[in-house]
Order: sequence, then C-alpha cells, then structure tokens
Amino acid sequence: MNTQILSEIGLTKTEIKIYLTLLRIGESTTTNIVRESGIHASKVYEFLDRLQKKGLATYVIQANKKHFSAANPEFLQEFLKEKQRAIEHQKDEIQALIPELQSLHKQGGTIPFKVYTGLRGIKSFYDNHLTKLKKENTSHVLGAPRIANEVIEGYLLDWHERRIKKGVKIKYIYDYDVRDYGKVREKMKYSKVRYLPEGISSPMWIEISGNTVGIGKIHGASTTIFSIEDKEIAKGYLDYFKLIWKMSEQ
Repeated sequence: MNTQILSEIGLTKTEIKIYLTLLRIGESTTTNIVRESGIHASKVYEFLDRLQKKGLATYVIQANKKHFSAANPEFLQEFLKEKQRAIEHQKDEIQALIPELQSLHKQGGTIPFKVYTGLRGIKSFYDNHLTKLKKENTSHVLGAPRIANEVIEGYLLDWHERRIKKGVKIKYIYDYDVRDYGKVREKMKYSKVRYLPEGISSPMWIEISGNTVGIGKIHGASTTIFSIEDKEIAKGYLDYFKLIWKMSEQ
C-alpha cells in the first residue's frame, strides 16, 4: 500500500503506522497496539494522543482500560478540508501582514545581492521575479542547461502559465542539446527561442529582466541562484545577451 499521500497531508511515519494498525486490528488496548505495530509503548501513547487531536483515533474505557479505535478512513477527507481551511486563513493573515513587512523592508534599505539555495530557493527566486514583472516586460534567459529543465520542469511550466496570464514576454537562448525543451517554449505565447552553437554549453544560466540579474546552477547540494539588483550591471548583461542573440541559431 502506498501511504505517501498520508505523509504529504501531515501525518508522521509513526502516526501512519499506528493508524494502519488500528484499522487492521480494530478496537484494541495499547498492549495489543504495541505488539502489532512494533512501536515502543512510550511512543505509542504519545502518537495515539496526536492521532486523537487530529480526529483520526478515539477511545472508550472498558474495565478501567482505554480501548482505542481508528476513525473511519473517510474522515481523512474532512481532515484534509480542515487543513485547507487553515491554509486559507493563513493566506489571509499573510496578506494582511505583507504591507507591514514591506514597510520594514523599505526602512532597512535595498539589498543589491541575494543568494537563493536549494530547489525551494530557486522557486522562491522565480516567484519573486514574476511579481516584479509587468505586462509587456521581457525576461531574458541565456544558456538554459538541460539539468535545470529536467529537475524543475513541472514548476517551470506552471510559472510560464502565470507569466503568460500577466502578458510578460520572454526570450530564451538555449544550449544546443536542449532543443526538445526549447521547442516546448517556442509554442508558448509571448516566447521567442534561439540556440547556442553546437559544442557550447554550460551548467549555469543567466536571467535578466529590469534591474535584476539571476545567475543559477543546479547541482545537488550546491543548487544556487545569485541575484543582483543593479541597473548598470543588468544593462551590461542585457547588452551581452543581445550580442549573443544575434549570433544564435533560430
């Protein structure tokens, strides 16, 4: 049985194991749960309490002993709905907090250089990047390597959908051996694609738009994007992009 989805909605491995044990053996004392699950007694009490708080386990007292039962699996849908309601509430709170945070950010001044690490960091860079872009703005990408597309293609496709809805344009200069991904971009609205000559490739890429330059590399633990906010530096990189654009293959 694939229980990965239970982890994804917020249950720990131990909670899942105890919940499945309860489903399998039915109403039971902790002694039986310990024996059937193989989990130490001290942990069973702790995680039974967690499951009860999540509404996934209940108990009755018989002969001065607690007998535990698993909630009907259909309750998992309600559990998920409750998490969704909590997320919606958090969204509202974050939305209300953003103006205050932005005010603090202005008071602290602009940081010209930032480092985003890991795949979450790269996604954060692109999400921030998109919020700054407006309709008719153009983002320029130089040297998009295959590894970047292979690792975060799902996220990038979603990002492009959001970009297109905003009416933001993009120009790509892909590595020669990444034409399969380049062809996907060619079919997208507001997109233009060219390719570097054969034999020229790099594990990194450069993203230029407005006053922002992002230099990214995906390679295990060293996955990183360096972001620079500087008008003159961005112009220099954009001039470099335009020169290579003229030399690139369509």
